[in-house]
Amino acid sequence: TNLVSNSGVVSSYVIGVGTVRMFTAASTYGPDNVIFAYGTTSDNTSITNLVSNAGVVATDTSGVGTARTEIAAAGFGSTGQALFGYGSTPTKQSITNLVSNIGVVASDKSGVGTARSGLAACSYGGDKAIFGYGITTGDADSWVSMTNLVPNTGVVAADVTGVGTRRYYVAAAGYGGDKAIFGYGITTSYSSLTNLVSNTGVVAADVTGVGTARGYLTAAGYST
Repeated sequence: TNLVSNSGVVSSYVIGVGTVRMFTAASTYGPDNVIFAYGTTSDNTSITNLVSNAGVVATDTSGVGTARTEIAAAGFGSTGQALFGYGSTPTKQSITNLVSNIGVVASDKSGVGTARSGLAACSYGGDKAIFGYGITTGDADSWVSMTNLVPNTGVVAADVTGVGTRRYYVAAAGYGGDKAIFGYGITTSYSSLTNLVSNTGVVAADVTGVGTARGYLTAAGYST
C-alpha cells in the first residue's frame, strides 16, 4: 500500500498485511475507513482487508459471497455503506455484495443488469453510486457502454444504455462533491476518452482525452 495525504502526496511503500492478489476492488465506507476485497491469486478469492483511518491494513477476513475478480466497488449512502458489484468467476456475473458502515460484507444478491466484468464504479451526488462500462463474454466486440445507478438505499437499477464509446478496464472517480467521471480504457486499442457524469447520474458524450491512452488504470477523488 501507499498512503496519500490530503495534499496528494504519495508516501513510500508499506508492506501489506494479507494475501497478495490482483484485480481487487476497493471503496471508502463509513466516515473515514476503506475496504479492499476479492481478486485473484492462482484462483479467484473472496477475501476482505479493512483499512483504518490511520491507513493500517488489517489481516484477511474470509469473504462472504462468490469469489471473483475484475469487479468494481463504490461507496454510497448518507450513513456510509459500500457496494461491490459484478465480476468474473471466470463466467461474467451480475452479483452485488453490500458493506455496512462497520465493514461487514453481506451475502450475494443476484444483480440487476447485464453480467459483466472490467467495469468501473464510483459514488456521486453525495450519497449515490454508478457502475459503468465493462466487458460481457470476453469475445471480440463484447465490451459495452452501459451504466447502472445505485440510489442511497443500495438498490441497483436496470441497465441504462450508455453515451460514448463502449469500452472496458476504464476508471471512475467522484469529483466536485457531487459529480463523477469515467476515463480511458480499452476498445480495439487503448483510448484517451472521458465521460462526465452529472449529479443526477446522466452520462455525457465522449470528450477526447488529454494524456496517454491506456487501460487497467485506477482513479480516486481527493480533497474537495
